Amino acid sequence: MKIINKPIKVMAIFNADGKIEPVKFWYEDMTIRVEKVMKTYIEKLYGKTNIIFVCLHNGKDIYELKYEVDSNTWYMHKK
Repeated sequence: MKIINKPIKVMAIFNADGKIEPVKFWYEDMTIRVEKVMKTYIEKLYGKTNIIFVCLHNGKDIYELKYEVDSNTWYMHKK
């Protein structure tokens, strides 16, 4: 996987219990639907909390989305 780390637009569901579920995102003029969130983990770097989502698209393409909690910003972390 290649590290990209560019800001992106994401449509996500924020549940009442605090769980975040990305639904789709836009990257390089493409709309990509999240078929399944395969893994979610929290990463703390330099005093910032990030939530990483490992997402599956089309049954084979894997994307890692990063949600930066402090700034409410989404990033395409890896592709």
